[in-house]
Amino acid sequence: MNKDNFPALTGIRAIAAYMVFIHHKNPFNESYFEKSIHDFFSEFHVGVTFFFVLSGFLISNRYYDEVNFNFKEYIIKRFARIYPMYFIITTLTFIFHAVYLTQNSIHDFYIYVFNITFLKGFSDDIKFSGIAQGWSLTVEEMFYFLAPLFFILIRKTKWFLFFIPIIFILLGIQLVNIFSNFEFHGFFKNEDFMFDFTFFGRITEFFVGMVLALLLRKYKYNTQFKYFTLIGVIGIILNIYFLSILKTGNGVGTDTFLGKIINTLFLPCFGIAPLFYGLIKEKTLFSRMLSSDLFILLGKSSYVFYLIHIGIFVLLLEKITTNTFYLFLILNGIAILFYLYLEKPLNVFFRNKI
Repeated sequence: MNKDNFPALTGIRAIAAYMVFIHHKNPFNESYFEKSIHDFFSEFHVGVTFFFVLSGFLISNRYYDEVNFNFKEYIIKRFARIYPMYFIITTLTFIFHAVYLTQNSIHDFYIYVFNITFLKGFSDDIKFSGIAQGWSLTVEEMFYFLAPLFFILIRKTKWFLFFIPIIFILLGIQLVNIFSNFEFHGFFKNEDFMFDFTFFGRITEFFVGMVLALLLRKYKYNTQFKYFTLIGVIGIILNIYFLSILKTGNGVGTDTFLGKIINTLFLPCFGIAPLFYGLIKEKTLFSRMLSSDLFILLGKSSYVFYLIHIGIFVLLLEKITTNTFYLFLILNGIAILFYLYLEKPLNVFFRNKI
């Protein structure tokens, strides 16, 4: 199998994006369903954790053993993959706000610059500005830039797989101690922000993916044990359940310290990693479904879906329908069209021209 060819992991991207959509548009209203059911699905923000573990796995699997590593080519590929659609949709969002919501001051342009440079993800006050969910791309971009350095260190000794996350978490805490007294848009405002929304707090998720990639490369044989997919699914459900019972008020389980540990360590280690291993190594009905042409397309268009599943597109669509299922279908249709006729061509253009 080609080292980049994991069709079921392309399909799982769609599942992760849909989980985040359900978190934001929770259709299991407490008026019609039990509170425990509503709370369970409100924790589907963990779809972001799926993305972080997947990024750690895919980048490590692709580049860890690269002998003649070309950093420029690597960054261009990451830029071509992430930035064009993000820039377009972010710009459309701010234009919409300026025209229809009369937000067109110098301050708004200032916030726009923070958005298109990915700097907003370091600020608690503006992390949800523009494309609200775009804060996660700041986290992703930090990993992309630092991954080559991580590979160099880890090749020297595998102990760095444990030391680097600890160092970054401690560094994040120190940044909070330094900047929490400064009023600059909430830059590293507090530890809750650092652990929930920055690379310093979410680094373990990427490193679980990295460890999985290195284990797969070292142990290429298929084990006799054939239930990793099942264990992963059960682990994910249990971790989401534990998060849901930690939830208080209108918050989420990760508002608690134990919830943060579950989301950034237990869920990746005992849920997502076994699932990914199973999807790669085991032939199950689930892996075949995720590897189907339909889910491959949905997975490839899931990045656009993630960018538009809340924001101006939904605001406009809700003038037509507020039905969550219809919104889901329409957003998927828009995402597929954007992927085929905008994202994919732009990706190829920037890879070839820059």
